[in-house]
Amino acid sequence: MLHHLEETAPRAAPVNGSEQLDSPIFGKLPAELRAIIFTDLFGKRRVHLEFMAHPIRADKVGNRRRWRHGLCEDALPTPFVRLVGLDPPLHGSTKADAQTLPSLMEGLPVLYQSNVFLIINSGSRRRPVDDIRSLQAKIPKHWPLIQSLEIKWEVAAFDRNQANMVPHLWGREAYEAFWDALADMPALTHLRIALLMPRLIPSDIAILSIEFRDLYLAPITRLKTLRSCKVLMPSSYGPLFGDEERQFLMAADTKVPSQFYNPYVLIPPGMSQQPNIAWLPTRAWGFVRNLFKQQPLDDLDLPVPPPKIAANRPTQHTILKHLSEKQYLADIAPESIRDAPLPSFDPGVFDNEMLKQKLYPTLDPNDPSVVREPQGNIVEGTYMGTQVALTQAYSRIEQTFASLFDVLGIESTLPRHMSLEEQRTLYQYSPYPTESDGTPARYPPHLQHIPPDQDFSTLRIFNAIGLVETQVLLQKIVPNEEGILGRTKEWLLEKARAAAFGGDPEKGIHIQDVVDYNKYHRKFGTDIAAGGNIGLLDDWFSDRRFADQQFTGTNPTTITQATPRWITEFTAAASTGGYDNWVDALARVNHKALFVQDGSYLRKAIGVSDPAADLKNKQPGSDECWAVGAVTLFQLYEDGKLHPIAICIDYKGSMETSVTIFNNRMSPRDSTSGEKGDWPWRYAKTCAQVTDWIRHELAVHLTLSHFVEEAIIVATNRTIPMDHPVYRILLPHWYKTLSLNAAARSTLVPQVIIDIVGLSPAQCFSFLRDAYDTYDFVGSYVPNDLRRRGFPHTHETLHHARYKNYGYAKNVLALWTTLRTYVKFLLQLSFPTDGHVLGDAPIQNWAREVQTAASMPSFPALTTLDSLVDAVTMCIHIASPFHSAVNYLQNFYQMFVIAKPPALCRAPPATLEQLRQFREHDLVASLPINRQRQWLLAAQVPWLLSFKVEPDRSLLNYAASQWNVYRHKKGEKEVKIKEASERLYRDLRGLQKAFFRNSLAMDRGSVPYMVLDPGLTAVSILI
Repeated sequence: MLHHLEETAPRAAPVNGSEQLDSPIFGKLPAELRAIIFTDLFGKRRVHLEFMAHPIRADKVGNRRRWRHGLCEDALPTPFVRLVGLDPPLHGSTKADAQTLPSLMEGLPVLYQSNVFLIINSGSRRRPVDDIRSLQAKIPKHWPLIQSLEIKWEVAAFDRNQANMVPHLWGREAYEAFWDALADMPALTHLRIALLMPRLIPSDIAILSIEFRDLYLAPITRLKTLRSCKVLMPSSYGPLFGDEERQFLMAADTKVPSQFYNPYVLIPPGMSQQPNIAWLPTRAWGFVRNLFKQQPLDDLDLPVPPPKIAANRPTQHTILKHLSEKQYLADIAPESIRDAPLPSFDPGVFDNEMLKQKLYPTLDPNDPSVVREPQGNIVEGTYMGTQVALTQAYSRIEQTFASLFDVLGIESTLPRHMSLEEQRTLYQYSPYPTESDGTPARYPPHLQHIPPDQDFSTLRIFNAIGLVETQVLLQKIVPNEEGILGRTKEWLLEKARAAAFGGDPEKGIHIQDVVDYNKYHRKFGTDIAAGGNIGLLDDWFSDRRFADQQFTGTNPTTITQATPRWITEFTAAASTGGYDNWVDALARVNHKALFVQDGSYLRKAIGVSDPAADLKNKQPGSDECWAVGAVTLFQLYEDGKLHPIAICIDYKGSMETSVTIFNNRMSPRDSTSGEKGDWPWRYAKTCAQVTDWIRHELAVHLTLSHFVEEAIIVATNRTIPMDHPVYRILLPHWYKTLSLNAAARSTLVPQVIIDIVGLSPAQCFSFLRDAYDTYDFVGSYVPNDLRRRGFPHTHETLHHARYKNYGYAKNVLALWTTLRTYVKFLLQLSFPTDGHVLGDAPIQNWAREVQTAASMPSFPALTTLDSLVDAVTMCIHIASPFHSAVNYLQNFYQMFVIAKPPALCRAPPATLEQLRQFREHDLVASLPINRQRQWLLAAQVPWLLSFKVEPDRSLLNYAASQWNVYRHKKGEKEVKIKEASERLYRDLRGLQKAFFRNSLAMDRGSVPYMVLDPGLTAVSILI
């Protein structure tokens, strides 16, 4: 069947292409005649392609898998069922091709356009889509010329051991990608495919519920250039298609090899019937037409759903199909009520219990302006019940503020147009930096939703009741530590008793106990990671996972190139601590490769003047907690690996007065066998995580995202009319932000966060103010931020292998560029020149309002179009990509509390020698393992804040919505807005693919980083 290219008759040495064309005869022939000659020489044949080892050579080189080819000796009209039924040896190689074709470069288009290429995927673990993409990459200039393609895809060899290869099992995604790859071939007109899959057994037919017709055949419609197509499948799949299909199978050609299981052929309607289908019975052809029945094609104005959507639409078959009893019973409620899932309490049951426990405020009957706090207080409850109640209560609190703001006309359910004067009256700033009584403000400037001079009214009563209820509700729902009941609490007490009465700490709880509990006894969630968390990874405690979080964790925004000061101090600490190897290493390393996470400023930021003061706090009902200001030194290697070098566990003014420990592992390539038992180093990493928890949660997330954006929202509403272009661009990115922030200020910070960190309430509020006061708006533009932190700030330089694991940097810069392009296009419609920006009073008032009333002097003067574009882009960036990056991964990295706790549970060691003596029980004692209440609250924060973004609130849906609104509008500006929205959608969709590739490009075994996928990135601060 195959003609071995290397066994052809001897031939002359190849002729140079230019010499051939210079021939006095050939070079002067018309192009048409030369094409006929080329076609006769090497056209109108079938070329077999297979990715395989050399069929003869068994040496090292021969065993390397590569693309090999050969010429088919069978004529082109050979029936396809016979062609793919044979399994001849393939001896061709690219070497012969290299000897023959370069001499006739002019004829290469003929080679690819006139030949039929048969790709054989048999006995390979490669997916056909990988074959297609590989060939596209191998011959990028000529692959688009191919017109005729045949594919033999044999997955029967792997049977059920490789279910991800079979489309109707776990291979649908790969099958869909295969057709997408074929759709990228612009010249493809003739296609024949043999799908040789495992034979179905009768038991399979009873349980398979997928719509086979749509799954296997509907994707053919994606190939718009096809004129003929033939698909072969095993006849054992016939019963899945019903009676008419079985009649069709019986009519099919049965004279085929037995290993093909009597395949049948399907040919979509509207494609050429000559010559491939002449042998098909008329009845079979009629069936196929019905199989592919679609909307009438003669009315091109009728909408047609995309193929993927059409493939999953309901049909009569799916509507009338009944689940098997086994399938149905697998999903009914658990037999025991103890095992019943409790995602939330029934609202009526929850309300009854709140009333019974008197967890509601009341008005003083003698003075309606006085509101009494709830009298009740829950003193006992299970961990799970308390967690569900907290979730439900916080949801009610958010609803309360949403209702309040709706009544006020702020974020109203139905939009209300207001004049600028009405906006200024409604949107007023809270006092800052001090309250009206002279005390320090608790929070940065925000919306004062109850103006101090507001007259007594029903609205004010509503406000007061809502505030009192929200300010105490969460605290009253959560029992004290002694009140937490349940099997988990008893398990912890039993472990504690064993340690106490046995006199041996090793008899107490171990880290592995917590790991096992997390794996087998924990509920899962609806966050972006589908309820997974880092504790499910075997190496969750490792240097690799610790380092990865600096680039793709909850806070990838603060790692910064080490200054000479830090390099000097760490070098001195290495010398003092006897780490001679590190002294030598730090002297040799390129200092530009050293980075730090710097928490040394913690004491100054919280208002503590004594650099050596211990940071601890004890809230009523909680245990004592400690905070630390750790500084961690990292080295970034050329291959992209980030490695922790040393950690100062709590910086107290200098390294000399602080405890600094160095890593026993000198590089990421050193053995990891000792990591699990290196308790001093694991404790140091825990200290670094405590510092980052405080910095991330209070500064980066709450202040630099929520509160900075709110200050700008208030300023915008006080200076820019609702019909102004800037207001219209920004409004969709501020949906529900103000009410959510009000709920966080009322409950999340004072009732949860302050309860679990080692800082007093006053210190927490000081930390918030410091983060706001030191914020650099312009310096935080994505390119500027990357530059000031010592990273490349262009797409080209960031794609160096050194930064392959910094997924956040690459993705957020791409989003910044895309959003800025969109914003600039829209703003240019109204402000074509710098003069238009400078002469626009609302824009100039906006800038001054943010700089002064919002206490943000780093906001830029808006004197040019580019300065306005950057400022507006930054407002969208904070609300959308930035907030998504620092918010939606919290559950994955923080719900397993010991991986990133909010505080230490005992005082840190005072000397390096004390730290070097640490063992497992010392680390356990420093973690909230035995504190169910603190663990619950620490886990509840990420649980509340990481619910997956609904598709209708994503950046992609924003672009699609904008396009649909302007789709049929005819005005000049409106048409341009529609075009800009379509371009934004197309660019964002392109970023989805780019971000996926960025994630794949990270080191093997990295946690996938897709939080900035535009289909997942929230369009505003939604939670």
